[in-house]
Amino acid sequence: MKNSALILFMMLLFGTAYSQKPLKAEEELSKEKVYRSMSEVIGNKRRVFILNLDGKKLNKIPEKVYKLKNLQVLYVRNNQIREIPVELLQMPNLQVLALGENQISVIPEEITQAEKLEVLDLFSNQLTTVPDELGQLKNLKKLDLNWNQLNKLPETLGNLANLEVLYLEKNQLTALPASFGKLVKLSELKINENKLEQLPLNFGQLTFLTELNLEKNQLTALPVSIGQMKNLKHLNVSQNKITAVPDELGQMEQLETLNLSNNKITRISGNSINLPNVSRIDVSINQISSITANMAKLQKLTHFDASINRLTEVPINIGYASNLNVVHLNRNQISWVTGTISKLNKLEELDLSDNQIEKIDKSLGALVSLKKLNLNQNQLLYLNKQLSGMHSLEELYLKNNPRLNDFQQKQVMKFFPNTKIYF
Repeated sequence: MKNSALILFMMLLFGTAYSQKPLKAEEELSKEKVYRSMSEVIGNKRRVFILNLDGKKLNKIPEKVYKLKNLQVLYVRNNQIREIPVELLQMPNLQVLALGENQISVIPEEITQAEKLEVLDLFSNQLTTVPDELGQLKNLKKLDLNWNQLNKLPETLGNLANLEVLYLEKNQLTALPASFGKLVKLSELKINENKLEQLPLNFGQLTFLTELNLEKNQLTALPVSIGQMKNLKHLNVSQNKITAVPDELGQMEQLETLNLSNNKITRISGNSINLPNVSRIDVSINQISSITANMAKLQKLTHFDASINRLTEVPINIGYASNLNVVHLNRNQISWVTGTISKLNKLEELDLSDNQIEKIDKSLGALVSLKKLNLNQNQLLYLNKQLSGMHSLEELYLKNNPRLNDFQQKQVMKFFPNTKIYF
């Protein structure tokens, strides 16, 4: 009897070992065949590591999938699946589970059984809550919950110690859990198109972040701790209700793009945008009446947009950003163009349309690289002859300048004989 039991045990042990292979590393896995139908799987169960059932009009996971003991990657996106079966979560080697664009309304508590899960994609489903148990997935690296109906996240989310990518775009979130700052390995975070009114005070602890999208929320301020995000490269806080730019923002020395457009900012001063690696700054569609910020470090800045504001003069320090190629200051209240802008000898495009400009200082003739100058809808009286120093100018827009008479228009044509001029 004992011998029979021992034989049975050994059969089960070696049978399991035979049917389930060790996990393949990412590089090795990338060389494996991608199976695209259940009919392909028949007779190859032990060889199936990647299965793609996207767009198959499925309303449930085929039961034969659960027998694929070596399966590591499963795509079942763009189907009509309504629930996540427990059997799926019990698959021993499953690392990537992509169930985006289905009709799933609940993440089961049994999600904890998917111990090896590294990527969970539930994009565009019907989720309203996230269970506390999700925080137990210690190996999870990427979580996509975009385009759901979430209004709250559990505090246990902060336990996802290895999470690197988190997508929460287009939900109904009004706040983030206090534990959010514990996601210290997070490198990419998208929370745009929610209803966030504020960020946790410890938000700056996410020091590994390289990309942060907070567009289309209801934020009124950025936390001072945001300056601690030393690795951040891309920051989008457009379409919020922010009234001020904290000086600490200028501490983000790796930042490459900054979008603060469509807020309620009234001024930009101090070192708030003095960023040594930034190439693009967009502060358009605000209520900015003055930009006196230090710009001495902006040596990589190529694009600057402060259009649709309340500026009465060109930013006084803009000339220190010596590598600027494109500057948009249209739709402001500027009446005279002068100052350090004449130092921008690499500037190729300057938009000053829809202001109240009467005069352009002759010093701007030093803009030797300028190719396009838009002065439409202003109050120009004349253009100075010295402006003909803009010998690279290809396009000059002067439409809707009612005070620029016929004589002055003829003078302009003499100054710029090789330029397309639009009156």
